[in-house]
Amino acid sequence: MSSIKPMLIIACCLLTACSDGPVQAYPVAAQGLLSGAVSADGSHALIGSIHHGGSYWNVEKNERLFNWNHKAEGMSSLRAVALSGDGNRAVTCEEDTIVLWNTQTGKAEQFWKTEDRIHSISLNEKGSRALMGLRNGTVRYFDLEGGVAIYNFEHQSEVRSAALTPDGRFGISAGDDMIAKVYDLSTGQIIREKTLSNQIKIVAISDSGRLAFASAQRDASYVWDIQTDTVVFSKHNRVTNFTAVDFTDDEQLLSLGTFSGKILRLDAQTGQELKTWQAEPRKIYGSATSKAVLSLTDDGTNIVALTSDGMLEIF
Repeated sequence: MSSIKPMLIIACCLLTACSDGPVQAYPVAAQGLLSGAVSADGSHALIGSIHHGGSYWNVEKNERLFNWNHKAEGMSSLRAVALSGDGNRAVTCEEDTIVLWNTQTGKAEQFWKTEDRIHSISLNEKGSRALMGLRNGTVRYFDLEGGVAIYNFEHQSEVRSAALTPDGRFGISAGDDMIAKVYDLSTGQIIREKTLSNQIKIVAISDSGRLAFASAQRDASYVWDIQTDTVVFSKHNRVTNFTAVDFTDDEQLLSLGTFSGKILRLDAQTGQELKTWQAEPRKIYGSATSKAVLSLTDDGTNIVALTSDGMLEIF
């Protein structure tokens, strides 16, 4: 038996590239997640589960605080959710409806309806503004307190990802037309565009609005400097897709989550890979379950991530 154990260890290292696992992991949904968001400080998480609607969690206590659904009876299928930078507000989206929630009281504050399905939504620091991407190609910068659109932008096809800086000054969007667009939302101008080689599933923008990230499906991903419009670095990835991304507040680190549950921490200035982790699967044996990383937050020390098989994991 002693000769078998080393072989097993080597095999495990080959399968996981010797990535570390989580230091803590626990389920937040019975079957899996449709959507998820982790607060900027990693202390709370908002999820849209497959069968049990939305819920808001205290990460540190592993405690469900509120259940959130768009109807008094029945569970909502929430495919896009977001938390404000200060953690005091949240939005949940079911098809073409949006609900704004107060995370302190658990009460709904506002309700709106759009003209098409919402694929992605992002909030500013106070949760007063939202940038959302719709199935019909519209990108809408929306005043959540006034209930009116401030600016509308257009893509030529479905918008898969939209992100907003905490101050609401800059935004980014991308989708199936393979174009990433960066906006100055103080003027309503498109200030940068970048065309990739395939459909774009995920974009991000750093807190200051200086750095942007966009990833083409099973192809190259880029970090570029918005001010100078120059590529900082590119990363080719034909094996899997990136599904979640976060810049640290100081813009020194970039963390990426993949469809296979792998998490990478990169130097945001050079693209050098500094550390990798592997999300812990919900089922080790039997039929495989999807463990795509839906959302992650990196404070430079710890990473809190939500995976599509219903797990919350800390690395």
